[in-house]
Amino acid sequence: MKNLIFLFIALSIFVFGCKKKSETKTTNYDFEINMSKSIGASTLALKSISDNRCPINADCVSAGSAKANFKLTGNNIDQEITLCKGGECGTLESVANIKINGINYSLKLIDITPYPQFQKSNITKTVKVELTRV
Repeated sequence: MKNLIFLFIALSIFVFGCKKKSETKTTNYDFEINMSKSIGASTLALKSISDNRCPINADCVSAGSAKANFKLTGNNIDQEITLCKGGECGTLESVANIKINGINYSLKLIDITPYPQFQKSNITKTVKVELTRV
């Protein structure tokens, strides 16, 4: 009888003690100005880029920063999201926690390319972000 009780307790701990591991799914997106991506029933669009990083091979007082401004629309909600990367972001961060269709996500700024140069170029800037379901 003691063995049966022990077996029941051990089995109960095993069954009820195991938590289902939540699935995290990460997707990378590349954006150009006014480009949008559909995420479920919502849309994430890059509205603007502000890049004041120190150009390559330049001697600057500070490293500067780069900002990407997004607009998330869906479910009758418009949300402005600004992500920043670099030494002068102040209170802005490179990661924002957002909710899309009732699901929590983390939107992370990976990079803004190309990196600034002394000579102005007509190369279109690209913003790379990582969207992770949390």
